[in-house]
Amino acid sequence: MKIILILLLILLLILSLPLLAQASGNLYLKNVNGKFGWFKTGNDKIDWTYVGEIKNGKPNGSGVLSTTFGKYSGEFKNGMMDGQGIFTNNSGIKTVGEFRKSKPWNVKNYDKSGKIEPEWIKGVKSKKEKVPPPELKEFSEKWTYKIGFRLISGNTFAIPNTSNNSLSLSWENYGLGFNQMSFNDITSSNNVLEMENSSIDLSYKIGEKWILIAGTGYVYGGKGSITSGSSAVNYETESVSGFGLFGLFGVVWEDIEGLIGLRYYNINYTDFNSTNSSEVFSLGKPYSIVSAQLIFGLGYSF
Repeated sequence: MKIILILLLILLLILSLPLLAQASGNLYLKNVNGKFGWFKTGNDKIDWTYVGEIKNGKPNGSGVLSTTFGKYSGEFKNGMMDGQGIFTNNSGIKTVGEFRKSKPWNVKNYDKSGKIEPEWIKGVKSKKEKVPPPELKEFSEKWTYKIGFRLISGNTFAIPNTSNNSLSLSWENYGLGFNQMSFNDITSSNNVLEMENSSIDLSYKIGEKWILIAGTGYVYGGKGSITSGSSAVNYETESVSGFGLFGLFGVVWEDIEGLIGLRYYNINYTDFNSTNSSEVFSLGKPYSIVSAQLIFGLGYSF
């Protein structure tokens, strides 16, 4: 009986090996409609060819990538050189070590005679090296673009209460987002103010490890309400205009951004009309909100 059980376990193990193994095959890296991607078919003479382990339609695991200017043999992750590997260009120069996201991370260069040339340490090129090898530069440039998102928020808990919340998408150094602002206050004459508005934000980032982000927002909609403390008449409007300016300072760690900054806003609410009176009353003067607020944020790029 024990022998039969052992044989059954061995048989199950053998049958499960194909399921556990990483699929292998060929892929081609080529430009289709202005975008680079991995495809099962291609031209061996003009497209870059990959032979090795594949997962989710991309190189993942160990493999060999043959390009128009050299060959990389090593580890891949999500379609990019990532891990230990060796890149040999057509002139015989070798780059050996660790790659991250198709860029040299901790690697050494060797010329045809085996002499060590300038190297990369944690992604920083040696000072001796003035120009990176053009073939590696060309390869990494195909993957330099980064997309991501940022969540930014600010809130004052005292009266008047102001809150700002925004979500933005980033592409390389540019950002496009949506901001929602609300404002609540009670004046000395007991008038109750409730205002909100929405804006489109545009931003630009500079820096890599330590970053600065500057941006502006255009108010495209909103509404306001003023309830008179003396007459209890409520005035409302949807005529809102204005702009915002914001600046953020932050640090990047493993593609995560920690941000702190300030948002300045100048918002005008006009054309208030009464809503709970048999007669139509208009509030003669507009109401403006001009202030600044501390904001915090988190971002992630991939």
